[in-house]
Amino acid sequence: MTAFFVCIILIGIAIVITAMIWIVIERKNSRDYRLDIDERRYELQRVIEDAEQLLNELNNFSDYIVSRMEEKQREIESIIEAAAGRASLFEKNNDQVSNTSQSKSETVDTVSEIPDISLKQEEHPELNHIRKGKVISFDAKKREVLNLYKKGVNSTEIARMLNMGKGEIELISRMSK
Repeated sequence: MTAFFVCIILIGIAIVITAMIWIVIERKNSRDYRLDIDERRYELQRVIEDAEQLLNELNNFSDYIVSRMEEKQREIESIIEAAAGRASLFEKNNDQVSNTSQSKSETVDTVSEIPDISLKQEEHPELNHIRKGKVISFDAKKREVLNLYKKGVNSTEIARMLNMGKGEIELISRMSK
């Protein structure tokens, strides 16, 4: 009978040892899960940092584009003003030439053949927007940008709220002025 009890004790010890080995294996696997989670968390943080860096670069680029567009707009406006000045000088010269004597009628005929390029609003209604500024068609999102901008919300917050670029927000706000 003692042999029977010894066998049962040995089987019990074997079961306990097997259970202890399984516990150790499970703990090792659970640590691997934690390491895997930590590794993925680190990768996610790197992706977020890269995305923020990319967003900053895009905002800087859009700021550059906006400033270049403003420079070009100023250049175009100065060219238009110069053309308007030249057109008014041309009109004055045309009036003076028409008032001169009959001997210069050939010059008047030549000058009158040149088309009038003045920028008067009543003669050229399609050019009215040049003097008033750019005409922008607004959709709901652009209206929302302007409403938030008028309330004093800065462009970075508006960009985050409406999922738009900071440069686009600044462009819309500057063009509306």
